[in-house]
Amino acid sequence: MGKPFNNELRMLKSTIEWAERQDVTCLTEFLFRQGTQHSLICVGSGGSFSACHYAAQLSKLQNGVLSTAMTPLELMYSGRDIISGSKLLYLSAGGKNKDILNAIKYGVKYNETEMMSVTLRRGNPTEQLLENYPKVWRWCEEIPSGKDGFLATNSLMATFVLLCKAYDANTDFANVFSSGYELLKIGHELSLIDTFLVLYGAAGMSVAYDIESKLTEAALGAALLSDYRNFGHGRHHWFAKRKENSCIIALVTSVERELAYKTIESLPKDVPVIYIETELDFPQASIDLLIKAFQFVQVLGEARGIDPGRPGVPSYGRTLYNLSYFKLTNSILPTEPTLDVAVKRKLGVSGRDNATLWTYYSEACKKFVQHLNKGKFTTVAFDYDGTLSATDHNSRFADGLRDDIKEVLETILENGAEIRVATGRGKSVGSSLKKSIDQKYWSQVKVGYYNGACLLALGEEDELEKWKNQPFDQELKELEEEIKRRLPETCIKYKFTERNKQFSIEDVASTAEAEVVYHTCREIIWDKQLRGICVWRSSHSMDIVVYSEVGKLRVIEDAEHTLCIGDYGCVEGNDYELLTNEASLSVDKVSKNVKSCWNFAPSGVKGLDATLYYLSRLTVKDGVIKCKFSV
Repeated sequence: MGKPFNNELRMLKSTIEWAERQDVTCLTEFLFRQGTQHSLICVGSGGSFSACHYAAQLSKLQNGVLSTAMTPLELMYSGRDIISGSKLLYLSAGGKNKDILNAIKYGVKYNETEMMSVTLRRGNPTEQLLENYPKVWRWCEEIPSGKDGFLATNSLMATFVLLCKAYDANTDFANVFSSGYELLKIGHELSLIDTFLVLYGAAGMSVAYDIESKLTEAALGAALLSDYRNFGHGRHHWFAKRKENSCIIALVTSVERELAYKTIESLPKDVPVIYIETELDFPQASIDLLIKAFQFVQVLGEARGIDPGRPGVPSYGRTLYNLSYFKLTNSILPTEPTLDVAVKRKLGVSGRDNATLWTYYSEACKKFVQHLNKGKFTTVAFDYDGTLSATDHNSRFADGLRDDIKEVLETILENGAEIRVATGRGKSVGSSLKKSIDQKYWSQVKVGYYNGACLLALGEEDELEKWKNQPFDQELKELEEEIKRRLPETCIKYKFTERNKQFSIEDVASTAEAEVVYHTCREIIWDKQLRGICVWRSSHSMDIVVYSEVGKLRVIEDAEHTLCIGDYGCVEGNDYELLTNEASLSVDKVSKNVKSCWNFAPSGVKGLDATLYYLSRLTVKDGVIKCKFSV
């Protein structure tokens, strides 16, 4: 089993060049733009676990939020709340080991933030599993080097480069292989050394984990890990008692070079030290150190008489690797009651600390469900983006709705009920709906364009032009100009679109920048006392509106007999008003109001999947819609 390790090392340069050519836009978006306020958990096993540490480090530095690496089992033990509220990045070269597949299954079951998978073999089991979960981001290309030998080499190097490129698209990788392939020159008799204590600084941490992984997996020696300062807290004692057959591996970059040298100078002179150094800066430094660490593993293997690429695998190793254990972990993460999921979405995890408050919301949720189930509705009012259509650019401007959404909408209409759509967008929504709904039902559908400012029956989209030609509101104009003064486009890139009684801000590069723009808008409204102006957020834009003339509730003609469904129901969201209707459900964010805007879709289900879940609990007959929900 495996390939000669030396041969794999000789392929590293071409692997780096291949990875450098790949389009990693979606990986950049996921890691460094989308939802950067959330903590990131990077999940992987074996060699991929080293890449997880690298990804977590990149995320921490760029986003300023807690990011960490976990094995699949660690993820399960972390609990539902961590899985639910964190972004999850899954790294697996082959995408087929049971550990990563189990971790993904728990992710799609509980995660309500964002998930992404990165694999290097097309058509792998992870890709096949995620075909049923379109909300999960995916990156998958076939690595030319093929399957690794026993140890992760080219796949790991490719993953490091892909992550580095996602972090900085302008990274120059030529320097990491400027000297070509050559083995490290080690001035010690490695065959006599059993234990290696690996010391590292920031850029070397992920490489230290990889050294430990390779030495252990190939039975080349034992590895103990420590950063340079934690080594001073007792770990140095190892060399007082076990100096014989022990050695230090010092991973050194320019950042901690002086600290590294002073640390080692403090030790007895007869302690063997192997220096693995780089002159490059982070993040290229980690890649350069990784290459040199691979070379060290090759040299150590030669000294041991073991080829690290094919060290031999015992029969029990295959049994352990292929252990089927998914059912065994159900006791770690048992199914969470629907009622608890719904209340936690209203109160957050900390809500459990107040038992009285938790009980109050639990009882309110039960009453809300009873109210829905007693209702006789004639109309369903939907938000559009994030509720009927996915929020990515391709889906938003697709030629029609998804087939499963179209089917459910036509079922509602053919049984005599009506549909209302409230959207911040304009004519494109009407065009999409007309392509998705049979013309004979158009009279049963009305669309409130530009957040309800212009209500038209489906097929009347030409009337929008007359509405748009009205003068742009002066207070909105004043606000727009002030935003440009406070946040010039030389600092933050954004797109303004003026629409009579509202203007939209779109195409902000990152979540962090969007936060700056949103709060700047709020501050200007306060500073200038623009009492008639509101700023609402959606999953992809901000809408600033003249509140007295704009609002999604305007699409509702009979509140008592209308069921409302949206995705952004928290107070700053553009669906907040729509979801104040007492019969209202959210497919994502909720308000704190106990009488409206509940989300009791199954854990991990949101967006269009949650919409379909709600609609599957409706029956329509003779124009009357009835609900059948339970918590």
